[in-house]
Amino acid sequence: VLAAQTLLAVLFTTGYFVLVERAAAGFRPLRPQTCSIYEPYFWWHERYWKLVIPDALDRMFAGTPFKNVLSRLLGVRLGKRVFDDGCFLPERTLVTIGDDATLNAGSVLQSHSQEDGAFKSDRITIGGGSTIGTGGFVHYGVTMSEDATLAADSFLMKGEDVPARTHWGGNPAEQLPAPPSVQPRHAGRTRGAERALPRHANRIVGAAVTGPQHANPRGGGRALPQRLRAGVGDRRLR
Repeated sequence: VLAAQTLLAVLFTTGYFVLVERAAAGFRPLRPQTCSIYEPYFWWHERYWKLVIPDALDRMFAGTPFKNVLSRLLGVRLGKRVFDDGCFLPERTLVTIGDDATLNAGSVLQSHSQEDGAFKSDRITIGGGSTIGTGGFVHYGVTMSEDATLAADSFLMKGEDVPARTHWGGNPAEQLPAPPSVQPRHAGRTRGAERALPRHANRIVGAAVTGPQHANPRGGGRALPQRLRAGVGDRRLR
């Protein structure tokens, strides 16, 4: 009974705050704005921030499929198979996230800024397969193309256009060189490759496998190396 009551309370509270946040915006998506902080629109937007779903309630669903359901209810344009481990979005209806994206814990997609007495907001687009590292901060007007990566604790400045399959990091973030391959140099060799296998590696000759060339065979029916057999033959002739 207690578990059922807790579940109903969570569902009711979540539904209530979803309804309040969407009603505060008139059940319409926000639009990019540029205005003075002394204009009525900014006062309205500031009030809107006070009516969005509490961050603690939003984080309660982090890392679960229910986080994506909640984000869609709140107006995020969200693709399939997105993993959201607790990303904070102050203006959800200004954000678009593609399929298979990863939003790590502590990351922020902030679609607004206050600069020199002016309020500015714009859209953010995260391409399919892209990754926002832990604690990464993405400012307004950013477009990340497919399979791009923002490193942990990096700040991606406003208006940046991140090309596909690139790695960015730092504060402010900039494009980083591609990470070197972690595959060992001798791994994945195929027949006819330019680099030969190590000289001490076992070699397959027909169906039999011989030991390393530098091995010193002792009895057991093993044949001596060719130069040793020649030396033994010379001594016998003497």
